[in-house]
Amino acid sequence: MSDLHQEALNLREELVRWRRWLHTHPELGMDLPGTAAYVRTQLEEMGYTVQSLCGTGLAALLEGSKPGKTLLLRADMDALPIQEESGEPFSSQNPGVCHACGHDTHTAMLLGAAKLLMAHREEVCGRVKLVFQPGEEGAGGAQAMVKAGVLESPHVDAAMALHQVVTRHNVPSGTLCYTPGGTMASCDVFRITVRGKGCHGAAPELGVNPIHLLCSIYQAIQTIEFCEKKRQRPMALSVGQIQAGAAGNVIPGDGFLCGSLRCFDTETRTLAKRRLREIAEGVAATLGGRAEVEFSLEMPPTVNDTAVGNEMFTYAKEVLGPERTAYLDPVMGSEDFAEILTRVPGVYFRLSMGSWEEGYRINSHHPAVRFDEDAMPNGAAVFAHCTLRWLERHAFES
Repeated sequence: MSDLHQEALNLREELVRWRRWLHTHPELGMDLPGTAAYVRTQLEEMGYTVQSLCGTGLAALLEGSKPGKTLLLRADMDALPIQEESGEPFSSQNPGVCHACGHDTHTAMLLGAAKLLMAHREEVCGRVKLVFQPGEEGAGGAQAMVKAGVLESPHVDAAMALHQVVTRHNVPSGTLCYTPGGTMASCDVFRITVRGKGCHGAAPELGVNPIHLLCSIYQAIQTIEFCEKKRQRPMALSVGQIQAGAAGNVIPGDGFLCGSLRCFDTETRTLAKRRLREIAEGVAATLGGRAEVEFSLEMPPTVNDTAVGNEMFTYAKEVLGPERTAYLDPVMGSEDFAEILTRVPGVYFRLSMGSWEEGYRINSHHPAVRFDEDAMPNGAAVFAHCTLRWLERHAFES
């Protein structure tokens, strides 16, 4: 096998060009017409036939010269509703939208891998399905792609994705990081709407104050994390919004609070969701009101298949060297690649694109975040090398 790492390093200027175009033209959610058109053009210039899925999602299939299995490689393409403050000369041209989560780098790295794999097509045993997904940031993009058939025609046997990290884990830029088992938490976004009875602020006894209901529910649901779940099982239950009323001397009739629930295992997640509903409804009823609990987003935890993950991590060490690989602890953030990993075995890596010591001191989802573009060849090389090695290793399995 050729030195894919060196070949990826030779692609640096192209990777940067792709990434900067995407960074300058960010789009949100499932509606990525410009992004999808740009990515499609790059793939077609490489010789791929590109299929559209669920609007602006894309899939391209590379048929190898030898029989074998099908490996899916995925990158997400959507940005965040944030006004960029990075100061980069290629900053977003779309007001209020920027690639603060680094999905532009993910897309560029998978484009790089697509070019490397096309150049090594004669070495591919089986098929590579390259997937460019919209709507990762809470829009249900992965689930939509699955429903559109991305895991079939041909059937996908395993999957791989990677995500940049900066600052938080403080590992040198370009380091490929792996977490066996659960790597990112589930995410269930909830809204608790309370119904009370409005009245004049001078006569609170004539009404049922929804603000009192909300405050009481907020306090009560904390017991799920502090008193009810197993101590060994991490969980984060956070409320980020409470709203009720429009005037200080009027008790309103209703209000709501919104938050998120994050867990790593099904048992804890099931317990917490059940108790969230029971406590909210019970507390509201006790105080003379009603509560309704709705989940606007329900995303499972991202769990790496140990067999696939350990094998792919070995191949990553081959291409980058052991000094540019590391194990990382799980994080409470969530990732909708979980929708794919619940259906096929696979691995979700994280790639450092800047550490604190290297001057990258702002984390993702911040308007001023920056990413080290010199790390991108490592991501492209890992995608391509792991693909060739995994398909070769499993070529003769039934």
